[in-house]
Amino acid sequence: MDVFTRVDGVLDENLHPKFKLLRDEPYYRGAKLIIEGWVNDFHDRDNKIAREFQENFHSAFWEFYLHAVFKEVGVTLTHKYNRPDFVVEGSAGFYVEAVVSEIKKGGISESERTFDDHFNMLLPIKTDAEFSDLIDEAIVRHSNSIGEKLNKYTGYFNKKGKWIPGYKECAWVSVDKPFVVALASYDQINYGKEYIYSMLALLYGQYYSPENKRFEQKKSVTKPGGSAQIDLGIFFNERMRDVSAIIFSNTITLGKLSSLSKSIQIDPAHVINVRFDFNFPHYKIHEVSEDQPEHLLDGLYVFHNPNAKVKFDCHEFTDNYVLEISLLGGDILMSNARRPIVARYCSPLGGIYRQLIMSTAASEFNGTVAYE
Repeated sequence: MDVFTRVDGVLDENLHPKFKLLRDEPYYRGAKLIIEGWVNDFHDRDNKIAREFQENFHSAFWEFYLHAVFKEVGVTLTHKYNRPDFVVEGSAGFYVEAVVSEIKKGGISESERTFDDHFNMLLPIKTDAEFSDLIDEAIVRHSNSIGEKLNKYTGYFNKKGKWIPGYKECAWVSVDKPFVVALASYDQINYGKEYIYSMLALLYGQYYSPENKRFEQKKSVTKPGGSAQIDLGIFFNERMRDVSAIIFSNTITLGKLSSLSKSIQIDPAHVINVRFDFNFPHYKIHEVSEDQPEHLLDGLYVFHNPNAKVKFDCHEFTDNYVLEISLLGGDILMSNARRPIVARYCSPLGGIYRQLIMSTAASEFNGTVAYE
């Protein structure tokens, strides 16, 4: 499948900036090759994914990535049906609906990202106010995205009061198999700093305080710029029982492509990942290289719904060390060996400031040095 040849009818001024970077910039040669590998056998059910990729980018990019993930873990997809987005076959099959959270209308666009925004990826969130500014906006955007896809599964009344049947009423969909929402975050220019905090709050009601360095149970947050209350702990809502799990990532962007490309020695960028480790010091600085590569599944999480009607239990994910998160007795459990990516920093200047960048990240996150 060719997604880089211009689609008929797509005007140059309507091309997404990230698409143009991948298509035109020699710097992204390796990244482009990775995308081409992801879409090699991608099935375009609606004959519109290439146009979506060129004009809107993120939603198609996320589907391409998920397709690569399902190939990597070894599940079998069927292309017989046009909904949900991914139908996994077999007795342990499941259904996946993909969605992205994007910047709200009128929000600060990614084109306005500054050097400070870029450098701040090396710095942890230190105050409750800074945390709230970032995470509360993410919570609102993610809540909307998940709700939209839940409606697609269960059915809903549209604005004209007409009932729109859900996927669960399709003949090929069994309510005895898990329904999973796969969500990628692009909800603000600094979405790379979200980590898993927004999802822990939204899904389980576990809201982190960087000043107190602990999680607190919280029922709602106020919508930024408004007065509406946004529910937290939505996995405890009766309606959410139809959602078995949420697959989530906030690191699937051009930086992911640069890191994967760097891992096979194509991309010239200098890439470091700040990873969380239960062993002290808790934040390890991972300098990406051919000897220390980033894996396709790094930065991908599965959040299990403890109250789901049908549990999501896919051994292919477990066997491939996809990081799974669940709640047991009020405690957050993280299982499997893949250490999560808390932040990623990519520099097009290569390793010219290597020592400064790595020591800054190590000292800011730990107060000491910790390299891979």
